[in-house]
Amino acid sequence: MSSSPRLYDRGYILLNASNFFYSLYSITFIFLSAYLYRLGMREGEIGLLMATGTLTAVILKPLNAGIAGRGFRKAILVMGALLSAASTVPWIFTSIPGPLLYLLRVIQGVAFSMFTAASFSHIAASAPPQRRAEAFGIFGLNFFLPASMGGWIGEWIIRRADYHGLFAAGICMALLAALFPLGMREPAAREHPSIRSLTIFLTRPFLVPNTAGYLFGVAYGTIFAFLPVYLFAVGNASIGAFVFIYALSVILTRLFGRRIIDRLPWERTSLTALFLLCAGTLLIPFAGTGAKLAAVGAVAGTGHGLLFPALSALLLDRSESGSRGMVMAMFSGAYDLGIVTGAAVFGFVAQAFGFAPMFATASIVVGAGTLGFFLLDPSFRKGARPLPGP
Repeated sequence: MSSSPRLYDRGYILLNASNFFYSLYSITFIFLSAYLYRLGMREGEIGLLMATGTLTAVILKPLNAGIAGRGFRKAILVMGALLSAASTVPWIFTSIPGPLLYLLRVIQGVAFSMFTAASFSHIAASAPPQRRAEAFGIFGLNFFLPASMGGWIGEWIIRRADYHGLFAAGICMALLAALFPLGMREPAAREHPSIRSLTIFLTRPFLVPNTAGYLFGVAYGTIFAFLPVYLFAVGNASIGAFVFIYALSVILTRLFGRRIIDRLPWERTSLTALFLLCAGTLLIPFAGTGAKLAAVGAVAGTGHGLLFPALSALLLDRSESGSRGMVMAMFSGAYDLGIVTGAAVFGFVAQAFGFAPMFATASIVVGAGTLGFFLLDPSFRKGARPLPGP
């Protein structure tokens, strides 16, 4: 029996270390919606502001992925982390709402797009085909390892140094994230996708999984854009337990299932995961606080833990070698666009009707879209993977 191809080489380890510190930086902005609420902004405007950065990232991801795939993955990783640090400095001095906040979110969206597009491009170019789900699953853990404790750590910093201290800590994490790519080697694979080649993403083999990624983002964006505000509004300002259990569920799912996911039909795994996210979103306002809310976090976190590696591997399995970085950029862009919808659209639902109808509406959207996959793509019913796209 031949040995499994090597995954955990120097480049992969350094990339994971960089993503770990960048994820610590990103945890800073879990608390941004609550900070904006304290500054006097309403739910709808908070949603629009939070979505501004994400929408910027969505628009620029194909461009950044195209540049990174030409041999600039390492450089764009460093530039993205440094720009993130620089764009966070003004938040330390922010005390009132204003147009400047939208500009800051745009710049942060540019930086986030650069870092994530280059990260996905690097893994797509270097991960062994037989271990793709594992490669993306373990990579994704470097967000949830810091997130598992980030809620409590962030609250601890806020209590002692207020939000401005939290932003200062985030800057330090972004600077650390910029250091590790300096020791990486650029993957040999080069990509030169044309504008015309992007039409492949309108075909069913790619449109349906990317739509699943979009619904994934809707659920995630709704939960994490408004759960802090919801808890603040009901008199329980702590999000630590939910974030910890959510992240722990993702971690355990990825660690114990890292090889199993590559052996299961990725389509059916994705459907199961989406239903778990749908259920978690629906149950938030009925769980109250404490242990019940943590249990809801476990349900949603398990869905998240399964969905990201399964969809990533499925899309790469349907793609050609010269376009895999762009495939991952489009997938992560669809996910980010879902976050935009969750933050922007459902913020106005919450403002008009309350948080319980908002979470219920988001759950209905995700659930209806998931059921639609049975009609749009037969492989999601059969678990049979189609041949790579043209």
